[in-house]
Amino acid sequence: MNNVIFTDFDSQQIEAFKADFRKDSKATLSTIFTPSFAEIVAKYAVIEKNWVLAAGVDKVRYENPINPANQKKNDAIGVEVNKAFSQNRFSYIFHRTMNNKNPSLIEKEIRQALNSPEFINFLNEITGLNLSKLTTMFMSRYRTGHFLSPHSDTGNGKIAFVISLSKDWLPQYGGLLNFLSDDRKQVIDTYCPLFNHMVIFQVDENHKHPHYVSHVAPNVLHNRISIVGWFE
Repeated sequence: MNNVIFTDFDSQQIEAFKADFRKDSKATLSTIFTPSFAEIVAKYAVIEKNWVLAAGVDKVRYENPINPANQKKNDAIGVEVNKAFSQNRFSYIFHRTMNNKNPSLIEKEIRQALNSPEFINFLNEITGLNLSKLTTMFMSRYRTGHFLSPHSDTGNGKIAFVISLSKDWLPQYGGLLNFLSDDRKQVIDTYCPLFNHMVIFQVDENHKHPHYVSHVAPNVLHNRISIVGWFE
């Protein structure tokens, strides 16, 4: 793999990733980026200006630029999605960027690296799923009050991934990735967004892995930053 962008895992580490994935079709790949590249991406997230408010209720989606002119409308959307959450309807609200018409240089580098034959082969060695390409990829930013309600990624690809870029994030801040039982009544796994860790999980018809991101707690000053996407 690209040894400027990705950590060069040894055979013992790869075997551990494979064992985790065989157990329940999920695995955490620690320190996925080299430390220097992880720092570059984290700094990019701080200076990025093209964030939009991404929100939705059921099948209705909103994407509005974050600026003073949209503040009143965006606040109203926040009230609407939280009301839907209280009614157990699919809903979400967070900030997102990347996946735009004019990608930045850092986005191009990340896309190229994740979509490279070397990285695809690395994922295939771990999962045995014969993945062929990266599909959707974007960066998300969760702040106080942001969440993503229970859902399944089935239909988006064979593998979903989350690369966490949050420094000093603590479990009590919320924003936890929780996996549910098939009936969605129990939490069976929880992942705190640890800096430079990549979580992968299978999302085909036989491995739906319902999951959600819990609300970020009030008055949290940190941003929960992740790169999210799917491979097919």
